Amino acid sequence: MIVLKDIIKQYKNKFALYNVNLHISPGEFVFLVGSSGAGKSTLMKMLYMEERPTRGQVLVGGINIANLHPNKIPNLRRCMGIVFQDYKLLQSHTVYDNIAYVIRTMGISSKEIEARVFGALKVVGLEDKARSKPTELSGGEQQRVSIARAIVNGPPLLIADEPTGNLDPKNSMEVMQILEQVNQRGITILVSTHDHAIVNHFRKRVITLEQGQIIKDVQAGTYD
Repeated sequence: MIVLKDIIKQYKNKFALYNVNLHISPGEFVFLVGSSGAGKSTLMKMLYMEERPTRGQVLVGGINIANLHPNKIPNLRRCMGIVFQDYKLLQSHTVYDNIAYVIRTMGISSKEIEARVFGALKVVGLEDKARSKPTELSGGEQQRVSIARAIVNGPPLLIADEPTGNLDPKNSMEVMQILEQVNQRGITILVSTHDHAIVNHFRKRVITLEQGQIIKDVQAGTYD
């Protein structure tokens, strides 16, 4: 699903990533951990082409996207779900429209759009919030909406960059339980996080970055 080969990312005289090699198989659930500045966000951004490597290959679904033409990037992002720390919801739109926005360009019927949106809302337990605005929701609910938006297109891969960074422990746990349920549907999940408790609770594969390099890769691991 994801393969990084000899990845280097350099900003002037500083290496954000150095000689990173990584393989994530379809259906895995992986935590990416490390201190601030370790390179987690840079690695994540390479997967959806917000950043490009200075050197090396980034393969997603067998395709090297490292030198992808800019006009192909929207198609790439439609093949994955992306969840951000700050939700990135359209505040003036309803929950329904925030989720439907992703699939309205696909040429499917309004009936099919409705079925997919409410299917995604059912996964995150927010069917009753379809007509609400994001400003009417708690932070945990907004993040659940962003997960619904990420999965409405049935992507094989979901990338979550610090998805619990703005949430309290209770909401953090609920969000991660939803991501675990999504993973059980066969979707590959990659989560970057600083949250020790979450990582230690779920005991998934844990990849640790330090100063731009992978220093540890443990199955059923912990943060420490």
